[in-house]
Amino acid sequence: MLASTLAGCVAAPALIRAEAPRANDVALQLPKQGELVLDARAFYGIPILQKSFFWDGNGEVDAAGIKVREMWHATDAFAIGSGVTASNWFLDGEDAQSVEFEAVGRLLVHRADNDAYAWFFEASAGYQYATDPVPEGGTVWNWTFSFGPGLLVPMSPNFDFQSGLTYHHVSNALGRENDRNPSQNEAQLWVGFALRF
Repeated sequence: MLASTLAGCVAAPALIRAEAPRANDVALQLPKQGELVLDARAFYGIPILQKSFFWDGNGEVDAAGIKVREMWHATDAFAIGSGVTASNWFLDGEDAQSVEFEAVGRLLVHRADNDAYAWFFEASAGYQYATDPVPEGGTVWNWTFSFGPGLLVPMSPNFDFQSGLTYHHVSNALGRENDRNPSQNEAQLWVGFALRF
């Protein structure tokens, strides 16, 4: 009798410890419907493709910058939003700086079963204004669009690591026959983070 009572006293705390949740056991998850996401990233753009589909790309200017977006998840897999980009263009002489305003859409095309990661595809379109013509020989204003894949990895309940590769096109849309219509196609390699609210 005494032995069974002592055994019960020893076993009870073990059961309590096994059932008690621990702070570091919080499950990581990807964005869900209704969440707001603040997306920040740094990128480096490398000129590519003199001709890309229907868009000429005779610009040969490297660029780097930061991009900040706010997105809203309409569903678990689809988000829409807007953002602003500040870029530095490494011209032959003095560098130029630009600011770009854009609308963006993101689709999670593959979501891991345990929410450990997701592959996504996003596209954007916007308007850019620079301190000097970019690419050189054009105008200080341009229309832009971009698209490309990315990887999203949750690091905490509301913080995600993200990285990707984006095709980015810059053109003032004056037409191929216009001397002031140089454009640029570039591959933007980027890395960043996302905060979810």
